[in-house]
Amino acid sequence: MPEPDDFDKIVEGLDLDLEFPDEVPEPAPVEPPPLVWSDDTEPVEAEEPFYRKVEPTPLRPRTRAMTLAWIGLAGAPLALVVATMFGEILPRPILGAAVLTFVAAAIYLVSQLPEHGPGRSDWPDDGAVL
Repeated sequence: MPEPDDFDKIVEGLDLDLEFPDEVPEPAPVEPPPLVWSDDTEPVEAEEPFYRKVEPTPLRPRTRAMTLAWIGLAGAPLALVVATMFGEILPRPILGAAVLTFVAAAIYLVSQLPEHGPGRSDWPDDGAVL
């Protein structure tokens, strides 16, 4: 038998109680949720909502400026893609105008987003909307 190393010398002095219990204790019984009687006289489990119900905000009426911004945001790249598909080489001023239209429309639409800050009734909120 080989000579014991340092680990064996450390472990031989330990008193390890490796006895395991014969029976595993039973878990405590879980009580079912209380039953609520509905109009149909059938018991129904009471449900606790796991979220806070927030009323949907009314849709703002679309203005002409927002409609034009959406057309510019989607139309400028679409026009460039269509021109590329047909093999048209567009002059630089038209390419620049399409890029500027896209950027301006995106900036306008972002600036029109509703503010979610301390002035709102549901502040602070995690942002989840159902």
